Amino acid sequence: MLKSVLPILMFLFTAAAAFGQMCEPDQMYADSSSGVYPAPYDPDLSPDGGITECAIIGQPFSFDFTIVVGDTITFGAFSFPLDSIKINEVQGLPVGLNYICNPPNCTFEKNTLSCAGLFGTPTSANTPGEYELTIVGAAFVNGSPLPFPISFPDDNLAPGSYAINLLADDTTPCPLTAVSESFQGRMSMEVMPNPASGVATLEISSIFSGNFELRVLDLLGRTVHQEQVEVLAGKQNLQIDCTEFSEGMHLVFLSNQEGFLTQKLMIQR
Repeated sequence: MLKSVLPILMFLFTAAAAFGQMCEPDQMYADSSSGVYPAPYDPDLSPDGGITECAIIGQPFSFDFTIVVGDTITFGAFSFPLDSIKINEVQGLPVGLNYICNPPNCTFEKNTLSCAGLFGTPTSANTPGEYELTIVGAAFVNGSPLPFPISFPDDNLAPGSYAINLLADDTTPCPLTAVSESFQGRMSMEVMPNPASGVATLEISSIFSGNFELRVLDLLGRTVHQEQVEVLAGKQNLQIDCTEFSEGMHLVFLSNQEGFLTQKLMIQR
């Protein structure tokens, strides 16, 4: 009897946890053009896009997307009257993470502001690293009951990528773009080209001079490059030899006792 009851209880607890989750659309996008916000990460079109928080194995994680649905959908050079969009699945999620929508049926009618969210606790069955996601769904256009398959991100809809950086523990640096408050408006850093394969250039703009530590870390938090550099007031370029770096996302970390800057660096060959 107990053996038959336990699976039912586990299902009920899981369902309760799922239904307890709910995303809320960000009203700041109410007057925005159709799309998903934040947009997919693209080093040229949306360098501040993508999933901007890291997940940690064994710790709760959540991240919300705001979805603005208009009355047309564009594929390349062609636009079609849009009735609704439906999310069918999110591929590539680490074990322990799931998704939820508002409205709960994941069908977003035209001319609405809605949302979808990722939630859960990544389990130890996962390997730390970058998990690239694909949102798979369908568009219903021009009054037709037949679904038109779509996936997102997509070069025809919005280029770029959504990826969850999964860390082994909370001592591993999160490889996402950031700047400490003390450097806001005083210093900036850009990595070019990005993605890189050979030599990457750090373009630094600063209103002050100082000595800094420059480190590059991989997704597991291992230091793959480290040196002391002098930053001068004005603009300057620093070179990083990436030929020995493994493929994938890295974190460029420039810091001193006053603050820090970080920037994502993708190695691709």
